[in-house]
Amino acid sequence: MLDKLKMPLIMCVIFAVTVFAGIKVFSYLSYSELPVISLEGIKKDSYYANNLNVNINVNSGYKISSIAAFLDSKPVDLENSKEIGKKNVKLAFNLDTKELSQGKHDFNVVALDSSKHKNRNEETVNFYVDNSELKAAFLDMQYKVYQGHTIHAKIQSNKKLDNITALFLEKPFNFYPESEYSNVYECFIPLDCDLNPGEYILNAKVKDFVGNETNLSSKVDILEYNFPKQKGFVVERGKLEEEKEVSMSNKVLEDAIEKWVQDSPNKKLWSGKFELPIDVKKITTPFGEIRTTSEKGHYMHRAVDLLNFPKTVVWASQEGRVVIKDRFLLTGNTVVLDHGVGVFSIYCHLEDFADIEVGDLVKKGNKLGRLGMTGYANGYHLHWEIRVNNVAVNPMQWTQRNF
Repeated sequence: MLDKLKMPLIMCVIFAVTVFAGIKVFSYLSYSELPVISLEGIKKDSYYANNLNVNINVNSGYKISSIAAFLDSKPVDLENSKEIGKKNVKLAFNLDTKELSQGKHDFNVVALDSSKHKNRNEETVNFYVDNSELKAAFLDMQYKVYQGHTIHAKIQSNKKLDNITALFLEKPFNFYPESEYSNVYECFIPLDCDLNPGEYILNAKVKDFVGNETNLSSKVDILEYNFPKQKGFVVERGKLEEEKEVSMSNKVLEDAIEKWVQDSPNKKLWSGKFELPIDVKKITTPFGEIRTTSEKGHYMHRAVDLLNFPKTVVWASQEGRVVIKDRFLLTGNTVVLDHGVGVFSIYCHLEDFADIEVGDLVKKGNKLGRLGMTGYANGYHLHWEIRVNNVAVNPMQWTQRNF
């Protein structure tokens, strides 16, 4: 009786062993998923100083047979290598960055499992070493700028920086690289026409990618600008009533510009001077002219009015992206270009638009429309405006020097 019971039991054991072995063999022959590699303590394109502790995590559905690490293509020793042979392996690597040269390096990890296919995966991280002292300075220790104009501040550093934040008149401003590989950083600070003349301080905090910081300051002398005065002009009421039928409120325009200022790219889309957007026969209204009209009362004209023959071509004063193209009550047919870093140019009273659409990137000299008198205008002219962080500044300054 006992022998009869033993036989089925033995058969069950043999069957279980056979199934288990079969599963193992099948897994060995068919497993094809790659090991998953993750790195802790080191990130792509990041900067590091002093000691760097790196953890290497390798996970797989099959046992790991080997893990190798390379620094700049040279093999490195890993701690806890006895963990290899398991499905989940965690190794460590200590790196003294002071033993490396300044600049770019790469760390590479290769992992293989022990299946028949020897599934292989690798992970490479490029990183930067920066053990140098942070040095930075304003290129100009004093700026002398007129009311209604733009401060073009520059700071030079001995290395690539994480950020520079400036504070002027309790308002924050950001510096941006002058070009892609430059260690000169620049900032455009608009001076409102109503700002009192006098001496002010521009403060800046400079920070590199490994956390070093330094504080800088520069004097700013704001000079009084002699804004001209005009008695004013009259726009026929019938024209204004007609404009209301086909135009949106200028509040819509101002709200849209404010939004686009917040979304302006953190890099310049232009290089060099701005150009006058028409062949100018006459500047009929200079920047900052103080006016009095029955419709708008006493106000300052924070743009320039440029004159040429009716329907003269109006072109882009610099490279930029079209962000607004529409008709508004006061400015008529209007085009707004975003030139990056919060700098915008505005073209008003156009007769009509060129073949452009919102989102288009236009080059300096590309046609935007034709000279007109739509909106709040009593004659053909171009109202041309430049704003920096939504503050209107003298556009003629931008045509006289490189910004």
